[in-house]
Amino acid sequence: MNLHWLVNKGKGIPVLMYHRIWPNVQDRITQTPEQLRDQLSFLKQNGYRSLTLPEYIEIAKGNQHAPEKGVLITFDDGYYNNLTYAYPLLQELHFTATIFVIGDSLEGNLSMDDPLNRKMNFEDLKSLDSKHFQLAMHGFHHENFKTTSLTNVQSALSRTIEIFQQHQLPFVRALAYPYGARPKDKQQFDQLKVWMNHHQIEAAFRIGNRVSTIPSTDMYEIKRIDIRGTDKIKEFAIKLQKGRLKPF
Repeated sequence: MNLHWLVNKGKGIPVLMYHRIWPNVQDRITQTPEQLRDQLSFLKQNGYRSLTLPEYIEIAKGNQHAPEKGVLITFDDGYYNNLTYAYPLLQELHFTATIFVIGDSLEGNLSMDDPLNRKMNFEDLKSLDSKHFQLAMHGFHHENFKTTSLTNVQSALSRTIEIFQQHQLPFVRALAYPYGARPKDKQQFDQLKVWMNHHQIEAAFRIGNRVSTIPSTDMYEIKRIDIRGTDKIKEFAIKLQKGRLKPF
């Protein structure tokens, strides 16, 4: 199928949001390994270069030139199946990606018996080659920042930074808002942005389903594109260009 007409030609860099990778399951947050291979192969065949998170941040700040076809690949929550199924594909295709880690998982508190939802612990994350997976933050207990007090949000982020440092686990000071949710009150959100800047948190990602603007107009409101297990390859190609399937 010729999908070249769908390949992103506009300004900006698509930031792709994935979650679970699991055989024979296709739902809102789960893709099969075969789907992921098809999508990464599509990127490779169409000349996309995957960016490390530090590279993307420098580009978004306007400090570094953007490649003609750059893409940032991200995975939320730190599922163990990312290690099992996504990691080998990234190595094989010479791609890189980011995992936004829930802080509590670094102490093994989220390593569940359910294989589909099991999270990586400290040892699992430590085994990842940073050429293929960089680590960043996704709250401490996967808090909903929209309904959590500003004080508790700040505490969650501080605890996450501390636990990364205690385990001497390299990470990028960037955040994906759990559920894509930010403080509802504008004044509180502005205060959170000031706090994040003071604590050297360089970027924060929402959902938004748009190709992220380069340079970024707000480093704490970077938009990601929700890639679902129900997406066909043609729909994946449309999302790369437009961020969403609906025209409006």
